[in-house]
Amino acid sequence: MKLINHTLGILSVILFTTVGLWAFLFYSQLLSQVKTTIDEGLANHKIAIIDKLKDDAEIADQDSFQDKSYSIKKVKEDYALQVLDTYKDTTIFSSLKNNSYQVRLLTTAFATPAGQYYEMKVISHEIDEGNLIMKISYSILLLFLFLAISILLVNRFVLKNTWKPFYEVLTYLNDFKLDSGPAKEFEKTKIKEFSLLNTSIQNLLNKNAEIFNSQKEFIENASHEFQTPLAIGINKLELLAEDSSLKSEQVQKIGQIIESFQRLSGLNKSLLLLSKIENKQFISEEKISFDEIVSQIVEDFTDYVSFLGVKISYQKEADWVFSMNKSLAVMLVLNLVKNAIIHNQKEGEVLIRLNATSLSIENSSDISEIPENKLFKRFSKNSSNSKSTGLGLSVVKAISEVSGLIITYSFSERHRFLISEKV
Repeated sequence: MKLINHTLGILSVILFTTVGLWAFLFYSQLLSQVKTTIDEGLANHKIAIIDKLKDDAEIADQDSFQDKSYSIKKVKEDYALQVLDTYKDTTIFSSLKNNSYQVRLLTTAFATPAGQYYEMKVISHEIDEGNLIMKISYSILLLFLFLAISILLVNRFVLKNTWKPFYEVLTYLNDFKLDSGPAKEFEKTKIKEFSLLNTSIQNLLNKNAEIFNSQKEFIENASHEFQTPLAIGINKLELLAEDSSLKSEQVQKIGQIIESFQRLSGLNKSLLLLSKIENKQFISEEKISFDEIVSQIVEDFTDYVSFLGVKISYQKEADWVFSMNKSLAVMLVLNLVKNAIIHNQKEGEVLIRLNATSLSIENSSDISEIPENKLFKRFSKNSSNSKSTGLGLSVVKAISEVSGLIITYSFSERHRFLISEKV
């Protein structure tokens, strides 16, 4: 969920809850005020009836409401003295309407100058609470609708424009690459926090770009300067080994030195490759067919595996077409196949399976299950093979991460590596 929608959602919940509570309190207060006004009217009506009784004694002879708004009946003195003015809601049956309706009822007692005591009940006009609730609910509904429309308009025209600099920065950061040069100048904004954010991000990106370019240049220069004397040294040692005057022991030692130099050269190349992968210097992507890559690599290793006495099998259920850098795809498969061959056993087997969404490579081995937290660690070696640099699976892991792939390892009599797409 976007920040703007999250914020707006919270504010909307608070606003609608507050308005709903206000509506309930408003209705309760309004109903209380209506009843208070009616009660005041009943009190005034009571006084008017008592005054009229002084001039017309016949009105006291009415012990039911009938068509009047009051009833009067004669009571004893001790009962009358106990009666206090009380107001309450009640229902009255109307013979004219042939139904009951809600009214407000005042019960009181009074005495005449002649010493007679009476109990009087006075009723108000009909109180239609249902109709009142319906009208208030309708008004509240219109208010909620107005608030909802207002919130949408605020979101569309106010908040989006307010948060526009923030989303522009997010979009730029998502597309930014360290090797693309200095960060661009962001648009000026009147909002102090966004202006400070833009300045901080721009300074941070520029600083990181400078560090990246400096490290990249250093790695490339160091690798070149390191690789050149190694190549020269290997070449001179090979020429020296051809000298017929050397003893066999000396030639053997020279061969060991050449082998060490070659391993050092391989380490240098692998570390440089890892650096380039992690720095995302392989930018171009295209639709690649894993079937083509696997078939070519299997063919290239045919003679080598025959020499080692290892059987390699390739089973294709369907071609897997995936968008990534082709050079990285070749290195990915090459390192996995090479790893399966190098760490195999004599007369062992390498089994490659390909389907529409994944590639798995299995190999037999004398080595038991390897902890996954050590498997992809740099320079982690689980065999005494001198040809292994301990970086092959690190390269595979790095390629998988930058290409949007997942690599998993499992062991069940065989070592199995599975490459698949991220879900």
